[in-house]
This record gives sequence, C-alpha cells and structure tokens, in this order.
Amino acid sequence: MNFHPNSVSEFFEQLGHGCGLSLFDAFSDTRFFIKNTSGVYMHASRVMHLAHGIADPGGIVGRTDYDFIPAYLADQYTRDDRQVLAGAEIWGRVEMVMRHPACPDWYVTSKTPLRDKNGRVVGLAGVSRDLQQAAKIATPFVQLTPVLGHIRDHFASSMEVATLAQLSGMSERSFQRHFKKAFQLTPTAYIRQFRIGKACQLLLETDATITTIALETGFSDHSHLVREFTRSMNTTPGAYRERYRSS
Repeated sequence: MNFHPNSVSEFFEQLGHGCGLSLFDAFSDTRFFIKNTSGVYMHASRVMHLAHGIADPGGIVGRTDYDFIPAYLADQYTRDDRQVLAGAEIWGRVEMVMRHPACPDWYVTSKTPLRDKNGRVVGLAGVSRDLQQAAKIATPFVQLTPVLGHIRDHFASSMEVATLAQLSGMSERSFQRHFKKAFQLTPTAYIRQFRIGKACQLLLETDATITTIALETGFSDHSHLVREFTRSMNTTPGAYRERYRSS
C-alpha cells in the first residue's frame, strides 16, 4: 500500500467539526479541553461541566478559567498556557484543580499546542486526570501508591517522612527525591495541601467551627489552620466558607 504524509492532513480535513471529541465524555475521572490563544475554552468534556455544576453541555465554551475558579489558580493555569502557546509541551504536571463547589483535588495535567496547516499555534489541548486514579497505573506513581493511600486514610494523624519512606520500600533520601520528582512537592508539602483540601470540604459541607476543622484535618490549632490555609488559598477559612457556600 502506498502512503503519502499528505494523506494524514487530507484525512483530518475531511472530518467534521468536533468529530471524536465526545469520546472523552466516557472517562469519568478525566477532563479534556481545548482553548484558543486567548485562553477561551473552545471545547470542554462532560466531566468538566459536572465538576463546575454546569448543566448546559456547552456552558463552558466561550468562557475562561477566571469565570470558574479562584484567581490564584487561574493565574497558575494561564502561566502554563502561555508556555504551551509559545510552543512548549507540558506532561504530567501535578496541580490543584477545583471541583464543584470549590473543593480542591489533585490532578495530573498534560498540555500540547495546536497548530494550523502552516504550523502556526492557534490554541492548545489539555487533559487532566484524577491523581488517585492515575497513581494506580502510571509510572512513577506506582511505587508511591501505598504512600498516597496512607496519607488519604491517616491525614489527620502525625506522619513522619521516615514512615512514608518505609511504605514505599525506598530509603528516606531516595523516597524524598522520587516524591518531589513525581509531584513537584515535598512529602510534607503534599500532606499539608491534602489537609487543606479536606478542610475546604468540611468548611463547605459542615457547620463545624474552624477550631474543630483544624483538629480534624491534622492542624495543631485554629491559628495553624488559618495560617496555612491563607498561604495556600489566598483567603482565610472563614472568608472561603462565606464566599463559596453562598455561590
């Protein structure tokens, strides 16, 4: 069979607008999206709409990250988008992603530029997968899966890095290096962010006091939670609860 490279472009030119994109709707733990060079969504998979509580299947199209999530996270995504629109690719970036109603989860995100037939970048495509699901099958997360499970089940308890290293089967030094490479965070920072995510959930889903939430999520007291929460979320726990409970 004779094959010419032009056959590829000719094949895709025959396809209708959006052909095949609905396939991503079959994955309940994966977000797929396309943005133009202005950061405006041109396509977003069903799970993204569900995560933001948007019933209209096209409700995200024509909008930007700043319409859905806190500005500090939108700023982070925008910085990454600019790199991709400049021609770079991002693979396996572990980042915080908001789900409705404003509760953070950890996702593994990859982005690649989209080019027209002349090679000019006209947008980007990205895919984000729930970290806990990705960790079950993806290297380098496999060896760290027992550690992630331990953190998930015992996040409110005191945790020593040495204990986590034992769970991974690595030396403490090797564990720290592998963990930082996989998540762009130290084990201690990851635990702190995980606890903050749980605090966000309790702030929105319960009437518990800030002190109670602090103790239930592994922080030593009210002040400790407020300090770490404000540093990560750019707002206090009380302000976070007031804003997102009323939204």
